Amino acid sequence: MEEHLSPDIRWNVPYQRNPFFIGRDELLAHLHAQWQTAQAIPQVLTGLGGIGKTSVAIEYAYRYKQEYEAVLWARADTMETLTASYTTIASLLKLDDPIKEGIIHWLQTHSAWLLILDNVQDLARLQDFLPVSSTGHILITTRVGDPHLVCFEVETLPDETGALFLLWRAGLLEFDAPFSQALPDDQTQAQKISRELGGLPLALDQAGAFLEACGGSLSEYLSLYQGNRRELLGERYAFAPDHPDPVAATWLLSFQQVAARNAAAVELLRLLAFLAPDAIGEELLLQGKDLLGPILSPVIADRCQFERALEALQAQSLITRDPVQQTLSLHRLVQVVIRDTLSDAAQQEWKQRAIQILNAGFPQVRFETWTLCERALAHAFQCVQWIEEEQIVSQEAVHLLNRLGYYLTVRARYLEAEPILKQACATALRELGEMHPNTATSLNILAYLYEQQGKYEEAEPLYQQALAIREQLLGETHPSTATSLSNLALLQTRLGRWVESQPLLQRALIIREQQLGLEHPRTATSLNNMGYFFRGIGAYAMAFSLYQQALSIREQSLGESHPDTASSLNNLGVLADMQHNYAQASSLLQRALTIRFAQLGENHPDTAMTLHNLASVCQHQGRKASALSFYQQALLARLQCLGAAHPDTQTTQACLDALSKS
Repeated sequence: MEEHLSPDIRWNVPYQRNPFFIGRDELLAHLHAQWQTAQAIPQVLTGLGGIGKTSVAIEYAYRYKQEYEAVLWARADTMETLTASYTTIASLLKLDDPIKEGIIHWLQTHSAWLLILDNVQDLARLQDFLPVSSTGHILITTRVGDPHLVCFEVETLPDETGALFLLWRAGLLEFDAPFSQALPDDQTQAQKISRELGGLPLALDQAGAFLEACGGSLSEYLSLYQGNRRELLGERYAFAPDHPDPVAATWLLSFQQVAARNAAAVELLRLLAFLAPDAIGEELLLQGKDLLGPILSPVIADRCQFERALEALQAQSLITRDPVQQTLSLHRLVQVVIRDTLSDAAQQEWKQRAIQILNAGFPQVRFETWTLCERALAHAFQCVQWIEEEQIVSQEAVHLLNRLGYYLTVRARYLEAEPILKQACATALRELGEMHPNTATSLNILAYLYEQQGKYEEAEPLYQQALAIREQLLGETHPSTATSLSNLALLQTRLGRWVESQPLLQRALIIREQQLGLEHPRTATSLNNMGYFFRGIGAYAMAFSLYQQALSIREQSLGESHPDTASSLNNLGVLADMQHNYAQASSLLQRALTIRFAQLGENHPDTAMTLHNLASVCQHQGRKASALSFYQQALLARLQCLGAAHPDTQTTQACLDALSKS
């Protein structure tokens, strides 16, 4: 058998085995197992340029060469290189002309061979170079998938695997040493670089080669990369025969091939480069179709043209598509290279377009739209970065900041919401002026955030300013004016100003009944708020009637599992507790807690509120152990979402301490 493995006779793989090969054992084993059950079926390695398809093929050839009598390698990026490779193979096999027909005949009449066709650009034209039937194995590497072939997508390296490869490649860790033997700081910094480079083997190889050649620490490289990405991605510091081109050059050819096929696909790729890289919902593109310029807009609006544009990008593995979730994704370094090919003016234009489509596509924030808001969230955060970098001050930017900040606030993500809402407020006041509806919205949402954080003194002047703007611009009977009236009144109740709050609450209720109708959910909110007022002043019968009306509307219009329905149940439960109807209170609060756990999660302030209220009921019933348990759960949740300084957290802490000592 030794003669069959001789490179001079049956082996023409043009590359040495990669000593740093890592992280693909499962894929290699799967390829090998697949051929044990389906001998003659070609297998295809697909993926983005630089992902390591050729490296996997090389490793497969070396790892399993003892199973073959011939391992044959052909470059297939063009018909010319494929023909030249077949000439070499014909010489290796000692075949006479005609070359292609002679090789096909040899493959059909021999077994135990492996033919690797590397970097295939046109799978359709490849068929003329393959046997119709055989018992050998054909392995193809390509950026182009084919539903008729057995395709395996080569994926990026996980953070730790990529970090280990980088440390080996840079000579900072002895080859084959485990990751745990690296210095702790090297482990941390290497994983940061791996994440920054998106686990792309070619980029990690470039980084390792740079560090090996130029020296310096990993943290210094990371800082250098963040300031000089274009230069570092465009240079190759060590020659790798299986991939001599740097990352940027690898993909520029793909971009050119896409441009030759479909100009709109290039425009689409540029847009995607300015969103977050993962899970880009196709609905975002459709909702913003009129905002994307003369080339891309008509293509997005036409499903057939849109599909063709996506196919052109998928053909070069520049994007991946999840047909079930209807999302698109692309590698973060593809985004970087695309952005770097554009002028500063063009980059700013695409950033503004990204903001415009997110503004059009980010839903109005309601419980029913939370899932859609979450799908758009990462892309909205990316747009926040563009707004900050370019100092974009458009109405669309302010509107997007407001919606994003409000969504984060209602989901109790206060630390994330605050800088966004402050930015929205400052931008609106500076660029739109005090007397603008968007300014009033920004002030109102920021005030709401402050109120939720327990910063009542900071919230009040903002609520007052928003109300004054809305009354003057929109009128005293506008629904948005009612919102400001309601918000200011509820804040006053928190501050103990019950007398001041009543006329505001009544005005809000009248506006909503007249403008929105008696059965509208916002009318139910006003009824609920009036119930809270009457409960606060001890008018329990009136409070009960208002709470019941609000609950009835919410159950009918929103459903029995809506968070607002839970709010009504919670309030009725508290009222029942205050009237010593403990069994009824416990039942109502348990229903509210079930909804809030399911819809809001265990660490939401509203969930914590109901836990606290249940603890109070148990305490009044003499069930000390249950009361302590609920207080502890409420305290843990409030510490998590509100912090130790929040008034609600301090209230729960005080109740827990008093009960523990009793």
